[in-house]
Amino acid sequence: MTTEARTINEALAAFEHGQYKTVITLLTDQTDLSPEGLRVLGNAYVFSGHFEQAEEPLERSSRAGDEEGMVEYGNFLRLTGRLAEASSHFMEITPKLSGELFLRAQRWWGTVDFLAGRTEMGLQRCEIAWHGYMALGDDELIGRVTQTIAQMHLTAGDLNRAGQLYQEAIRRLPLTDQPIFRISALGGLAEVQISLGEVKEARKTLDATQEALQFTDSLKSHVHILSVEAEYYRLFGDQEKYTKILHELQSVVEDLQDFESSTWTAASLADLYSLRGDHSLAMETLYELAPEGHHPLVIATRGMLLRRRRLYGAAIEALQEALDSPRLESRAQLRSLLHLADAQAKNGDTEGAGTSLKLAMEGLLAARDLILYSPDIAELSDLAQHALLEPDLSPYMEVLLGKLAALMGRNSVPDNTALHLRIQTLGRAAVFKDGEEIKLSLQGSVLTLVYLALNPSSTRKELEATLYPDREGKTAGDYFRAVFRELRVKLGQEVLWMDGSPKSPHYRLGPGVHVDLDTEHLREALRNGDTARALSLYRGPFLPDSKMESDWVDDTREELRRSLSAELRSKLQKARDDGDLRRALLLANQSLKLDPGDLDMLEIRVAVAHLVASPQDLARYVVELQRQMS
Repeated sequence: MTTEARTINEALAAFEHGQYKTVITLLTDQTDLSPEGLRVLGNAYVFSGHFEQAEEPLERSSRAGDEEGMVEYGNFLRLTGRLAEASSHFMEITPKLSGELFLRAQRWWGTVDFLAGRTEMGLQRCEIAWHGYMALGDDELIGRVTQTIAQMHLTAGDLNRAGQLYQEAIRRLPLTDQPIFRISALGGLAEVQISLGEVKEARKTLDATQEALQFTDSLKSHVHILSVEAEYYRLFGDQEKYTKILHELQSVVEDLQDFESSTWTAASLADLYSLRGDHSLAMETLYELAPEGHHPLVIATRGMLLRRRRLYGAAIEALQEALDSPRLESRAQLRSLLHLADAQAKNGDTEGAGTSLKLAMEGLLAARDLILYSPDIAELSDLAQHALLEPDLSPYMEVLLGKLAALMGRNSVPDNTALHLRIQTLGRAAVFKDGEEIKLSLQGSVLTLVYLALNPSSTRKELEATLYPDREGKTAGDYFRAVFRELRVKLGQEVLWMDGSPKSPHYRLGPGVHVDLDTEHLREALRNGDTARALSLYRGPFLPDSKMESDWVDDTREELRRSLSAELRSKLQKARDDGDLRRALLLANQSLKLDPGDLDMLEIRVAVAHLVASPQDLARYVVELQRQMS
């Protein structure tokens, strides 16, 4: 065996174990490398993150006729975002290939098509490769192409299918040989779990990726997992770690030259700087870091930055341009529609804003990855409030905010929680145990749960006097015992706890019980002036069907109604002061839903309607005012 052959074999062994720096050390100083050696060196540069150095050896290998080198050079063109070149290259070489290399070329060519917006063709090519690998019966190669198809389904928003495919890929991919493929599948699975709001599962998967990264020095794998970690911290509340990871990514991707990673990092950093008010730095970072200024994600991000600078006309133009591109992936499409609707509304195009917002909400209601959009919906609170006030849009926004609240509530449950209860009291009484509604037969059961959640360590006498004052003596005691029994049977023994002496016990919810109570979320929203969230939470009066003669229920019901009414009045007055009379009219209508007989509000509505309402609506408002006055 020649010296070069021995060196190539050593390099191949190191390559198989993910030790790319060793490969580079072995081959860099070799003169007159064979086409095979050039291909191995080029791929080592790719996986270690040195894209600039990778091109020459891969191109030379391809030109020298090494068929595997041809395929890997096409993949290099894909990774660096040269999609047109990559497509032409695969079109030329694929008909000449056979066996596994033909299947590998179909896989990478399909990925090129998918990235270029030719989604159906991309999936079709990858499925051809998948069926071919299944026929070959090689578990690892099946796992690799399965991971590629999973990534496509994730990008398209089909989270269930993506999750299933990633699990299948992980099962087939080894950890020790070529660990980068298993790391990629683990990272993809974590992305699916993050998108579904599965915080604990995502954390567990990300921890597994950190263990796997110890088996390779691949910079590309490291960058992929860093980007997933960043998204995890962005959504689940650690902005300091999110910022730190983005800055780490910035320093790495500038050298890596991976097209997708660089584009994502540029857009994410620009978004972060813009939200902080560093508008110039945001735009500078976007265009300095992004490898392609005309990429639809870059254009969409530019539109969002311009909207935050109140340059609404330019923002609308950029966002519409991005939405016209078939290369804009589904998540960016929905984000762009939300920001476009806000820009249109603030630019005076009410009709256009309504159309864009309706399209966005229809997409969001069908999306399984709804939690990814929670920061945008929180940022665009004025838009959410507008949708809740508009009769044609409010049904969409109410459901949307309700689903988001449930997702975020689930993620706020402490790790040591033994029992998670979500209690709805506004509009109707309902108790959900770990997401499933539990039917309770006694009205006092929900009432007791709510009271103990707000007033822990209550005596039996206090509970009976406050909640069941219409029952006396033995009747009250019997009813309390029935309530106590139903709660423990339906929700578990741990739901209620007794402290103190047996003769004079104090009652509270169990130490492992976490309660998510809608009235407390409503109070928080009102304290924060978040009218949109308050309106979405207030689905009707507090415990409307309660037959208990309880002053506490009546007082709580009136307190919540008055608080929301005061918030609406405050926002209505601000809208009138700002000259936004259409919003003032919508707020008046919303306020009258709380108290249809409010004479003062009926008069305000007529006064505003004289200026902005249609003749038909004005006539109806006048009739309703006159009816109330008579």
